[in-house]
Amino acid sequence: MNPVSASLDSLLVLISAALVLFMQAGFLCLESGLTRSKNSINVAIKNITDFGLATMTFWLLGFGFMFGPSLAGVLGTGEFAPEFTGDADGASPGFFVFQLAFCGTAATIVSGAVAERLKFQGYLVVTALVSLIIYPVLGHWAWHGLFADNAAGWLESKGFVDYAGSTVVHSVGGWVALAALLVIGPRAGRFVNGQVQKINPGNLPMAMLGGIILWFGWIGFNGGSSMAMNASVAPIVMKTLLAAGAGLLVSLIVGWALHRYPEATAPLNGSLAGLVSITAGCHAVTATEAVLIGAVGGALVRPCEMLLEKLQIDDAVGAIPVHLMAGIWGTLAVALFGDKTILGTDLDFWDQLGVQALGIVSIGSSAFLITFLLLWTLNRIFPLRVSVDEEREGLNISEHKARTDLVDLFLVMDHQKKTGDLSFDVPVEPFTEVGQIAERYNEVLGRVRAIMRENEETRRSIEEAFETIALEQNRAEKLLLNILPEPVAQELKSQKKVIAQSSREVTILFADIVGFTNLAESRQPHQIIEILNRVFSVFDRLTDTHRLEKIKTIGDAYMVVGGLPNFMPEHASSVARFALDIMKEIGKFRFKDGTRLQLRVGMHTGPVVAGVIGEKKFIYDVWGDSVNVASRLESHSLPGRIHISEQTADFLRDEFILEKRGTVELKGKGNVFTYFLEGMRQPSAAAI
Repeated sequence: MNPVSASLDSLLVLISAALVLFMQAGFLCLESGLTRSKNSINVAIKNITDFGLATMTFWLLGFGFMFGPSLAGVLGTGEFAPEFTGDADGASPGFFVFQLAFCGTAATIVSGAVAERLKFQGYLVVTALVSLIIYPVLGHWAWHGLFADNAAGWLESKGFVDYAGSTVVHSVGGWVALAALLVIGPRAGRFVNGQVQKINPGNLPMAMLGGIILWFGWIGFNGGSSMAMNASVAPIVMKTLLAAGAGLLVSLIVGWALHRYPEATAPLNGSLAGLVSITAGCHAVTATEAVLIGAVGGALVRPCEMLLEKLQIDDAVGAIPVHLMAGIWGTLAVALFGDKTILGTDLDFWDQLGVQALGIVSIGSSAFLITFLLLWTLNRIFPLRVSVDEEREGLNISEHKARTDLVDLFLVMDHQKKTGDLSFDVPVEPFTEVGQIAERYNEVLGRVRAIMRENEETRRSIEEAFETIALEQNRAEKLLLNILPEPVAQELKSQKKVIAQSSREVTILFADIVGFTNLAESRQPHQIIEILNRVFSVFDRLTDTHRLEKIKTIGDAYMVVGGLPNFMPEHASSVARFALDIMKEIGKFRFKDGTRLQLRVGMHTGPVVAGVIGEKKFIYDVWGDSVNVASRLESHSLPGRIHISEQTADFLRDEFILEKRGTVELKGKGNVFTYFLEGMRQPSAAAI
């Protein structure tokens, strides 16, 4: 080769490598701009560190795995830690630098996708995996023949074409990113109850600057892949830029149509998708075809983003739509549009399409599975993502202890928020935007402190008013519980709707003071009220003792129910014990003239409907035929006797002494067989 030509070729490769390396700056700006500012330092550190780590691992082993003597077209077995001392024209070192820049790009793609949650150590593992194994080994399959006089890798030998790395670089980075995202999961708050929550970028102008730098760097990416200063370089660069422009415009239009406004990141990711799409076939398509390829790549971005959101996969910067999806499309486009004479594979359309698909599947599945299995295993041993608190704080601080004037401001503000101590101003950094914010915040603090001082007495008055309200509320609660059963009262307060329930089995009791109307006629009103209050107060205590519910008093009549509002299996026996107790207690009451009081009691067991009626004056009551039967049993009872139905008797036979009364005619029921309850049965007594 002509020495001048060789030198020019080497110069092209080195300049192109420098342009690709400059893309690291583009990725840094892009990713730090699309993520929140509390993570920007972390993103920047990852972008510079991954290239340093990639440099060492690719030199030590990666280059040898990729371009060393081939083992069956699958893996290189030499050229580890190369010196290239015998290379007079510098072509080999130049080639190494160019491939190193490609390797760094593949690793960096992952950085943005997993931003804001992956630990720094975990990211270093991913970078080492990509630069040491994934990119070199999979690159060996497709590009081994590019170096020196190497034989073709197994994919390359089948006719697979990926001129500048739509699959080998970009899709590989996308597959690795996808595997990492599935292992570490989405950012906190990204998906809430199945709904997508937008996380706003920290600095969109910075992201746009990164996109422009990537455009510029792509000149070296695609143009330098010719590895020679010839007539093909300029057309390749032209078609690269055309694809980027087409991807930008189509993505902008798609986003505009979906959102009804020009969405900010649409042209950014659309242009990058166009660049990725044209990378595989930029040497073998026309300018018009390049525009079409870039346009389709840009059109795929938003649908892919929507699919990821539906699957709740959180790609922070859109790396998967841009690099993985567009990389797949660009690789297939080689078969769809590529000039066969330029491709030089001697394959017809369908064979070429099949080989391209084979390359996509084999390289993609390998990159994904290797990454997923390794990270899944590591994550079970050593958690790869930061904690929720660290994520909330931001990886700048939690991972790197890197503080900025903005962080310092937020820390002070957060302290004031947590402690409520507003007695001091926040520090002011002069001549900065953050300092201006701090000054305005301190002015607000001063005004707040003044208002707090002025309103201290008002605050105390409000506290006293709240205490009064609480006391009144407590009193109202007690009054409500005196009117309604506690479960019913709680339900009424919570639901504020009609309260109703039906019960298939309760026991109802009516008790009436015998001849009380006649007794009242000959006595003073206060005497009547006094003795009724004493009697019913005793009855009220006994309802609590036997876990019964007092329904109401009607004059000198007293009504209780067992098994409401909450069902209890022993409702009949509890009401029976209550009946025996009030019979004992009523004998203790007498008027001053010695007249004793007597009760007449009726009991029945059956279904009822219970509920609350009224709006201003609530009443808890029960209704149903069972209530009527119990009332008529009371009215047909005898003084000092407890008159029960056969339904109630069935529940009491084993525990209580019952006396058969016989058949009694009850209004509306006809002749019914009834009993008198006499007392508790002794353990040795026989059942009726």
